[in-house]
Amino acid sequence: MTIIEGLLGEHGAIYPLLQLIEESAESDTLEELKLRTSCLRATLGTHARIEDDILRPVILDLLPKPPEGPTDHEIIEAGLMEVLQADDLAVARRALLGAIAKTRQHFQVEETVIFGLVNRGLPDTTRRDLAIEWAKARGVTLA
Repeated sequence: MTIIEGLLGEHGAIYPLLQLIEESAESDTLEELKLRTSCLRATLGTHARIEDDILRPVILDLLPKPPEGPTDHEIIEAGLMEVLQADDLAVARRALLGAIAKTRQHFQVEETVIFGLVNRGLPDTTRRDLAIEWAKARGVTLA
């Protein structure tokens, strides 16, 4: 297994959560939105930390220079925090749906551009070694 396979598997597990939250957002109360947002924030936060701490340092030379300003991870986190701090249901709903849209956009770039760069730019052994680090961070055992 490679780190890209692990991260793609996480994307696959996160997509249904995004869909569930989107589908329920219109009828959720503010408290329900905040509860769902807390779950999503925990899930996306651990995923982003793995990318930032394990994968990103190894692939910096493969990536195009990032634009100035906050990263996608920071934008998504800010949107989720806006939901958690909101006192108004409409504000919370708009922030949550915006964070979900940004998450989908970010995943699309990773899946169509970044992960391909990694697969072409890093040797198989490096990608497998990174998968071992991914597994440790996730607390799973690789066969």
